[in-house]
Amino acid sequence: MPEFLKLLRADLRNLKGIKWLWAYLLSLAGMSFLILYLSNDTGKVILSLLNITLLMVPLVSSFFCITYFYDSKSFMEFLLSQPVSRAQVFWSKLASLWLFMSFLYAGGVLIPLIKEVLNPTLWVLLISGVLLSMVFISLAVLVGTVFDDRVKGVSFLLGLWLYLTVLHDGVILAVVYLFKDYPLEGVVLALALVNPVDLARIAVVINMDVAALMGLSEALFREVLGSLWGLSLAFAFMVLWFALPAFLASLLFKRKAL
Repeated sequence: MPEFLKLLRADLRNLKGIKWLWAYLLSLAGMSFLILYLSNDTGKVILSLLNITLLMVPLVSSFFCITYFYDSKSFMEFLLSQPVSRAQVFWSKLASLWLFMSFLYAGGVLIPLIKEVLNPTLWVLLISGVLLSMVFISLAVLVGTVFDDRVKGVSFLLGLWLYLTVLHDGVILAVVYLFKDYPLEGVVLALALVNPVDLARIAVVINMDVAALMGLSEALFREVLGSLWGLSLAFAFMVLWFALPAFLASLLFKRKAL
């Protein structure tokens, strides 16, 4: 454990020194201030930040982390020649990425909205954004562990990001259109559960009184499960989404040479 904490502190210091990561925090804070300036309606501000979160967080988290992971492989090889285990090296690297990227996201959103700190919907947005960051960090590390070739890894991750953020909703609409004569509630719910981006959107929207803005997935979550159970289920599956890829990546990291 002391070795793990030393590695974790060293990784956090290294991440803290990457200047453009702080631009990520400043960009989020700047957009939050701008949206807040344009609208005094907290609900509209949170919805606008939700849209930014669903596009920006997966993109920045996944592509920075897979690049960072590839660039760190030579240093990890050096660490493995020292009296530390593969598990300590892997989990310290992953935990530092989880902690630092989550801190940057939470800071960028919360600082401009500090006056709304008691608003429960803001906390749902923060938790959803943090979990979404952790999901795509875990996916990036898993892809980086599976693919030794950087080009293949980045290309696969780009396709995964594009599918989860853009194409998946089109798949749901196609299924609903093609099988509209059949009861599809269970199918739509299942399709929503396999997409962490949809889960983040559902968690925020079902917690707000914006029925007109609900898509099919959000409406079904509220109708079938209710707001509380729907929110709990969305968060539970997002935790599974970041924990399972991290576990698989750790198993692969222990068994294959860097």
